[in-house]
Amino acid sequence: MMADERHIYREDDEQRRLRALLAEDAETPEETEALLETVRFIRRWDAPSPTPQETARLVEKLLPELPKPERRHPGQWWPLLILRAEARIIRREIWLASALVMALGVLTTLGINSTNAATPLTILAPVVAAVGMALLYDSDMEQVLELADSTAVSARLLLLARLTLVFGFNLALGLGGSVALSLLRADMLLWPLVMSWLAPMAFLSALAFLLSVVTGDAIAGAVFSLAIWGMHVFVRSMPASGDLSWILSLPGLADPAARPFLFAAALLLVMAALWLAGDSERRMGETL
Repeated sequence: MMADERHIYREDDEQRRLRALLAEDAETPEETEALLETVRFIRRWDAPSPTPQETARLVEKLLPELPKPERRHPGQWWPLLILRAEARIIRREIWLASALVMALGVLTTLGINSTNAATPLTILAPVVAAVGMALLYDSDMEQVLELADSTAVSARLLLLARLTLVFGFNLALGLGGSVALSLLRADMLLWPLVMSWLAPMAFLSALAFLLSVVTGDAIAGAVFSLAIWGMHVFVRSMPASGDLSWILSLPGLADPAARPFLFAAALLLVMAALWLAGDSERRMGETL
């Protein structure tokens, strides 16, 4: 008798627990009781074990009813989403100033008759890129930290996206200007013209960005890179007066044989800058 009473007590306690759980989802007591009867039936039901053939037939019938995966639009690719988001943050003045200076370089080059390799476009292209790259780190530091804290994207990746946008924009401007000059002036060949400014632009841009990260001052990075490039252009335009002037002219910036080293140095400088930027922002985030 005692065993039957314990069984009845456990059964009542189980029903009270089920009723309380179902009442959380049901809107009325009547709906709760109906669901309780369904649960009781399911628990008492001795369900047959399906055979593998029956399972396969069921899956075959259900597959056509399943929703088909949606095709993602190419614009939803996550690197493009990051680039699009960062394009909104970069100041518009950088785009406008770069375009105006590049256009000035192309027009000035068209207006001179000199066949010297140091054309205005060759001189101005590294300047525009170096200034734009230097301004990336210091000007929007707080926004980088805010985005890094609110998204799963690292600060290094956000900065890399900005570098890609600004350098790619300046590269497109330089290529467009070079194509225009090669079409309008028969004495200028496209590939030699592009290579005359591309390697110095990559090196000076990477150097300016690294210095802005190290010093925390975008102006310092831009000024130092421009000082190097200005000394190179000025000394090379003067008559040669010995080994000292040759050294001060930094011939490697214009030597075709040194271009692979300039590209390699630019890559290493960017990697170092991104590593330092991510490390410094991590320390800043810990102190906030």
